[in-house]
Amino acid sequence: MNDHGRERGWWFALGAGLAALVVGLIIWLCLRTDRRTIQRLFWKPVYDRLARLYDSVDWLTGGTTHRLRRPALRYLPAEGGRVLEVGFGTGKLHVEMAKRYHVAGVDLAPGMAYVTRRRLTRQGLRSALAIGNACALPWPTGLFDAVVSTFVFSALPDADAAMDEMVRVVRPGGRVIIVDAGEASNGNRIAHLLAKTWTALGDYMRDEVPLMEARGLEVEREEYGPWGCVHIVVGTR
Repeated sequence: MNDHGRERGWWFALGAGLAALVVGLIIWLCLRTDRRTIQRLFWKPVYDRLARLYDSVDWLTGGTTHRLRRPALRYLPAEGGRVLEVGFGTGKLHVEMAKRYHVAGVDLAPGMAYVTRRRLTRQGLRSALAIGNACALPWPTGLFDAVVSTFVFSALPDADAAMDEMVRVVRPGGRVIIVDAGEASNGNRIAHLLAKTWTALGDYMRDEVPLMEARGLEVEREEYGPWGCVHIVVGTR
């Protein structure tokens, strides 16, 4: 290896080491702090103020996160129905749904609402977007044909209140569709390690099946993604 190659190797090793150190420090801090505090002091401000950077992160991973969200589209009703997205983020999935449905959305972060509105406007699409909490949805009972939530439910401390609201706003025969990360049913170690890492960083790894069944929904569950660490749970009212 020439001197230039060795120098590049050192810089790569240094960068990887620093990245590992930062991740380790974050996990260490998270392990010493309760999850509600982590979300309030770190993730909520980051999610809001860095909203415009989220698509850049997805681009760096080849659009992986968005591809993992898209299976939710298979469970939506016929075109023209009413669909609510809980936690629309930067709006990529929301735009896809807005082309086929009458959509509404709720998200805690004003920054994400700004990004999503711009994305909708550029494509001449409309949606009733609201800034609010998943545990207090500002829509009447039985309004929607489907409620969709992707990689959001695991960030909600009060799972029962959030599920109550999602079920409340869905009409009889409608669906609650949740995509999220979690343990794989085959118990593989990599999925288990990822779930432990997400928990340390403030998330709540859950199985939404019993939550839906307790509210009288007919439930189906599918695992996919790397090592089966992503699942989609669909409950029909």
